[in-house]
Amino acid sequence: MGVLVPLYGYPLVSSGSGASYTTEDNPAWTQVAAGAALVPTVAIINPSNGPVACTSPPSATLAAFEQGIGKLRAAGVTVLGYVHTLYGNRDPALVAVDVQTYAQCYDVDGVFFDEVSTQASKASYYAQAAATVRADIKPSSGKAALVAINPGTYPDSTLADSADITVMHESADLNLAAVPTSLSSYPTTRFAYLALGLSELPQLQTSMLSSLYQRGIGYVDLTDQGAGNDPWATLSTQYSAMIQTLHQLNQGTN
Repeated sequence: MGVLVPLYGYPLVSSGSGASYTTEDNPAWTQVAAGAALVPTVAIINPSNGPVACTSPPSATLAAFEQGIGKLRAAGVTVLGYVHTLYGNRDPALVAVDVQTYAQCYDVDGVFFDEVSTQASKASYYAQAAATVRADIKPSSGKAALVAINPGTYPDSTLADSADITVMHESADLNLAAVPTSLSSYPTTRFAYLALGLSELPQLQTSMLSSLYQRGIGYVDLTDQGAGNDPWATLSTQYSAMIQTLHQLNQGTN
């Protein structure tokens, strides 16, 4: 079991002002990179609710993300670029532009589509979006581009068919619903489970991860962040402990 971690913070943090102004790598990015040595890690980057525009020379923001992505990928992290879809109501041409921007200016391994519809009527919308990713993004690893979708619950099977990873849970509710019959042939290793706002996480994390592992879930992220802010702007305070537990589960020592 691996992690699918929304890494929505900026790659750099700053301190001081004037002559004493300095920047350094965001500790969250460093922590995610370090964890990839133990657990397969897919990180989602989100420069500004999608990519910032390509410029030559690169803007400060683009340059920071280029550098940060390079360090993640050097550590073995699979990096996805964030693209929102308004539940299949965003202009597909704009979705394609975001994908093409990632392809041209960011060394990503694929795309994470957010705000994804669960309805079969949107299947062609997401099939086209996925096709654009696979046609335009050519990871430097030589592997095929990865497509992840986030309906936040089980979608119609026709939507899941277009994705490599489907987020079937994004909630503070810990209940894991049974896989619907329509998705019974979909490998559980392609499902991702994201839980947020878990104040009781230190007590529950090991048992939750064990349960998800036994269910064959492929990717997970559990965070205690989420009370009145963006839960994915910072890492869980228990992220390192989660990585250790996942490593032990994968090694059969937990």
